[in-house]
Amino acid sequence: MEISAGDLAELKKGILFRNMSEEDIRVLMDIMKPERRIYEKNTVVVRDGDFITEMSILISGELRLFHIDSNGNSNLLEILQPGDSLGMLNAVGQYRLHLSAVTMKKTEIFLLNVNPLLRSNVLTASVQIRFLQNLTLALAQKAHRLSVKLEESVRRSTRDRIQDYLSAQYHKAGSRIFSIPLNRQDLADYLFVDRSAMSNELCKMREEGLIKFEKSRFELLIEMPITEEEIDPNEEK
Repeated sequence: MEISAGDLAELKKGILFRNMSEEDIRVLMDIMKPERRIYEKNTVVVRDGDFITEMSILISGELRLFHIDSNGNSNLLEILQPGDSLGMLNAVGQYRLHLSAVTMKKTEIFLLNVNPLLRSNVLTASVQIRFLQNLTLALAQKAHRLSVKLEESVRRSTRDRIQDYLSAQYHKAGSRIFSIPLNRQDLADYLFVDRSAMSNELCKMREEGLIKFEKSRFELLIEMPITEEEIDPNEEK
């Protein structure tokens, strides 16, 4: 499959191909035999219970990862942007998925088969070893984020979860005024809270002079407590 300069630029956004030249990435692509797939908006890419042997790298578009419980309740776990990966743990460990992925716009994905590097290939080339070093960091990063998400879901009050989310958006935007990428139902699903309870808490925070908001636009006022940013040592600034 032909890899364009634009494809390479998107691949280099993620941790997997950090500090690699374009030539190095092309060498790895020859080993992992990528497959390009394009999905239209609102397409289910993978489903809970699927067994996958390849991990996906987003080249363009947006994916949202959901878990739906036995009662039909949907929890939004993560939003993936270009450069992000899907199914890394499953492809490496050969586990079944416990989530579903849905496109929010037209989305292009590379499927990468890591088995030749993990199970079939004798590692002699430095570029292969460097990729596996990056893969180890990426897996650690993914596991850490999942553990933080789990902790937040079982220990935090609705207000704490809202505060943490808005604080993260503040750190990301570098401003007290920002727009979030989620509507109210999506935000409730992402925070693992009831929508009505969340809406009530947002209104209380507004009445207390902590925030202002209009649809997806938020302003954190001076009295709003800001959760300290946790710096990821593996995330380049």
